[in-house]
Amino acid sequence: MRITTSMIFNHIASSLQKDIEEYAHLNERLATGKKLNKISDDVTGSMNALGYRLNISINDQYKRNINMTNIQLDYTTKILDSVSDSLINLHELAAMGNNAQSEDKRMFYSKQAADWRDYFLSLSNSKLDGKFIFSGNKTDKQTFVYNSLTGKYDYQGDNSEINVPIDKEASIVMNIQGSRAFSLSLTEPLPTTLSDGTPVSFNQSKDPLTGINTVTVTIGNSGEPDYDIFTFSNFMDIANIMSYAWQYNDINGSSLNSDPEIAEKMALHRIAALAKPIDDARVQTLGIQSEIGTRQIVLNDQSKRLSSSTIVMQNALTKIEDADMTETATELLKTQTALEALRASASKIISQSLLDFLK
Repeated sequence: MRITTSMIFNHIASSLQKDIEEYAHLNERLATGKKLNKISDDVTGSMNALGYRLNISINDQYKRNINMTNIQLDYTTKILDSVSDSLINLHELAAMGNNAQSEDKRMFYSKQAADWRDYFLSLSNSKLDGKFIFSGNKTDKQTFVYNSLTGKYDYQGDNSEINVPIDKEASIVMNIQGSRAFSLSLTEPLPTTLSDGTPVSFNQSKDPLTGINTVTVTIGNSGEPDYDIFTFSNFMDIANIMSYAWQYNDINGSSLNSDPEIAEKMALHRIAALAKPIDDARVQTLGIQSEIGTRQIVLNDQSKRLSSSTIVMQNALTKIEDADMTETATELLKTQTALEALRASASKIISQSLLDFLK
């Protein structure tokens, strides 16, 4: 086979081009510290790296969800701490109703109960990041509002749970509905008489849409002068009924009875009957706080798992993408030496070929 000058030039040019590209590639690797700077460097490696990056990003989002949920649950726990403490104080006011009190004391107790009522309302309408946290999915609506027509406090939220994803197939509830935190379901055994022997009964019914439980309290015997029926649906209602009862009034401001002695008896019965619901309310509040604690244990465990998973993927990504700088520098030096040698050889060959042509 005859080797022509053209073939020699093409071979030299091809070799130079190959060495120059390799030299540029190694220079880029040395400058960036990465052995994958474009997909063509390693198609399979690039696809694997893309998968790792996507999964790391997903893990980061799950961790942000966990942090956000933990913040709301911490905030909710602090609010429920205040609710629990306030219920203790309200129960102390109920205990005062076992005996008749002077008018000054009654007005003082009435004011205290009203203060706790307003405090419960404030707590129930707590907001975080501009959202009402106890309104279920209706986070733009005030949780409880006063209804001037009924004298009661109405729930404006719903019974929805807000589920937050914390893994591919796992989520956790980040909210406590107002129907759970500020309404209550009475537990057995329910009292059948008050301390003075007066019969009392409690009947309750729950709204399936809102989760609000309405309790109807019946005191005394039908037909007797002190026979009384009243209802409540939340902590604000309880404190409100107590506040007016200390004034011997119903929640509309009218006297419980035209006879002052009967009005007093009915008021003290109301206050005494509220002791059981207040006790149950505090137990319920503590139960919700325990539930929140369990949720946060799950969140913290999941956060640790996500962190461990991310570290594994980051290490795998490093092995795929990061260049061995010592090896790269050595290869760069070898390529540079080879390139210089090729240039020198090519210079001699080209010079000789040109002389042959001139002859």
